[in-house]
Amino acid sequence: MIVVTANWEIGDGSLWPGLAAGIMARFRAEVARAALRAGWQNDGRYEPVPRVDVVFAGDTFDWLASREWLGSSRPWQATAKARAIHERVVVGTLRAGRGVIRGMLALARRGIDVSRADRHGRPIPGALVRVPVGLSILEGNLDAGLGREAARMPAERTGIAVGAAWEARGIRVTHGDGTDPIWMVDRVSPSGGGPSLGEILRVDLLARFATSPAIAAIDPDARRRFLAALRGAHPLALGDTVAAWCVASRDPAMAGVMRDEWLRSVAAWHRAARGSGLSAAGTWSEASFDVVDALAGRLSTLDRLASAGRPPTGTVDHLADLLGASPPIATVGAGCGCLVLGHAAIDASSPLGTNRVIGLGARSGVDRDRDGVLPGVREIALHPSTPRFPVTALFTDRGEGPMAVSSLGDPVAEWAETGRQRGWSPRRADAGAWVVEAA
Repeated sequence: MIVVTANWEIGDGSLWPGLAAGIMARFRAEVARAALRAGWQNDGRYEPVPRVDVVFAGDTFDWLASREWLGSSRPWQATAKARAIHERVVVGTLRAGRGVIRGMLALARRGIDVSRADRHGRPIPGALVRVPVGLSILEGNLDAGLGREAARMPAERTGIAVGAAWEARGIRVTHGDGTDPIWMVDRVSPSGGGPSLGEILRVDLLARFATSPAIAAIDPDARRRFLAALRGAHPLALGDTVAAWCVASRDPAMAGVMRDEWLRSVAAWHRAARGSGLSAAGTWSEASFDVVDALAGRLSTLDRLASAGRPPTGTVDHLADLLGASPPIATVGAGCGCLVLGHAAIDASSPLGTNRVIGLGARSGVDRDRDGVLPGVREIALHPSTPRFPVTALFTDRGEGPMAVSSLGDPVAEWAETGRQRGWSPRRADAGAWVVEAA
């Protein structure tokens, strides 16, 4: 059995609330229950699964989510001061996430216990057998450089593997942010390696807005929900998210304060983006318009109808067409049965040599375009009784045909080989990646 989870986004706790207490214990318990269910064969016989592989497919940590970056230094700068701040952020993040890290260590050391089978293929009540667990952590865009930080966690001594890709039994897992234009780095910036659009949005817009007096004045529970909505929104829907909050607010004065604060934050972000070298050149050199100016204008327009998900592509909205979807990923060779992407991809097409694509972090409306249902795409239904986790996909193989896919948490989107194709083929998503060797 293979369990792939992603986007836990553990920060140092200084910017916004972290994960709920005890979430790792609940996750481990849910994985154990899933392993018990996976032991039932198609013929009705029960046999304990021989092994469980758990893969954290990127963005487990978030080195950008910290008040440390509210000064003059930025994560993408190569200065001694920025490196020192990064060091403090990493240490603080690992300290804040120690509950999750301890849970990982316990999972790798102890495995999980499931019911033993009798000779008739039935579980024996109260008789347990220990199933070994392999645990791997992959790098993402929010925790880039995780491999360099792995020494801070006793990974090698406990069997936790750290890498950029994981592959076993016809399934390959990678974060998949390398083809997301929002997270591509503008290498022609004056600094020689400026930030991605995603980085500067997260640091110079979301972080500063999250620490503004207007946000601090909101009720703590409402603030937590609002910040969670902003963090999970597509960049093109950030303004819509703020507008939706203002419309739903029962306090017109507070809604006005929030609106004014957001507009000030967007204006400050626009200036910072210009100062960092972001422009229509480099990453967006093929765009027929200035992406930074266009995005600033869109973020400032709060009278648009608030939308619950990512704006659809394939429309006359050129900004949505440019930033709203990831292009196809040219990765792995022929024969790969399934590619799992941890990045919160909303749209995809079948990569070369891959029969199926599984996208974690899917948002509402993943299976629909303005013209209707996307060909070859389905959203895997949730188990309504399971607790909410960062999106997690479960793969089980009962000896017949391809692995079945289900979900423990948020929606999972699956693209079949008949999925939509796009014209641009970027670099290999796993170029230079080191692969975690799985048993």
